[in-house]
Amino acid sequence: MRAILLAIGLSSASAAAAQTPGAPDPAPAPSTPAPTPPAARPGGFSFGPYPPGWQIDVGPGVLAVPQFPGSNGLRVLPIPALDIRYKNQFFASVQTGIGYNLVNERHLRAGPILRPEFGRTSRDIARFPGLRRISFAPEVGGFITWQPDFFTSVQVEVRQALGGHEGLIADLSLRRVKLAGKWTLGYGGRLRFADQRYNRRYFGVTPAEAATSGLAAYAPGGNLNDIGVSAFVSRRLGGKWSANGFVSYSRLLLEAADSPITRSRFGSANQVTLGATLSYRFRFQ
Repeated sequence: MRAILLAIGLSSASAAAAQTPGAPDPAPAPSTPAPTPPAARPGGFSFGPYPPGWQIDVGPGVLAVPQFPGSNGLRVLPIPALDIRYKNQFFASVQTGIGYNLVNERHLRAGPILRPEFGRTSRDIARFPGLRRISFAPEVGGFITWQPDFFTSVQVEVRQALGGHEGLIADLSLRRVKLAGKWTLGYGGRLRFADQRYNRRYFGVTPAEAATSGLAAYAPGGNLNDIGVSAFVSRRLGGKWSANGFVSYSRLLLEAADSPITRSRFGSANQVTLGATLSYRFRFQ
């Protein structure tokens, strides 16, 4: 179940460069005509602008993620790839989370967003006895996306956790998509701000935890949490199949980087996520 939820809600720490909420689909079907100017906004084909009804991409995949925020190790998980869209309104995918375009103009989109936050299990932090686990919780918020041209977007997204770490997160991201024959390429960058509650849950160490874990007590404040870059590639294989790969790298900053957890021999300020999927596309009204 954890792997299934992770596939649906992998946050921007993974392949966030792939898509913008409600943006054009980056992997057109082989029968798709060439994209038209965005001002035309016709329906009926995959890229440029949007599917005419429901569109679902699903298939097997594999994902390698940090064992916990600040970890120097990776955990490899089998995942089901899943991307669901309805016209230019509803979206739910690995890259974008779950959301809806309430504002949907040529250069501006905005609406609600939900991403699951998977917390930190006792198994994740078994090397640090007594360090608290963090339960799964939804992060609820909103996004505003400015799209100066058809393939570029700048987005601000703010989310509040309802339980779990109970913190507030804000992401500023830049994304770019390019088409090259059967290939779709994307890349981008992101800055993340996390408040005191988030940083103290994930990177703080209470005096009681310090007594059992061997880590120094630490009480971080809110600040920039990390800066990251990411990229993805997708190739049409024929019919309705596509092969996809993505990678992201982020560098923990300031309070997160100075945490005894991050600075321990099991920790690192360098965080990497890798993934690959094979997907099949369904469409229906």
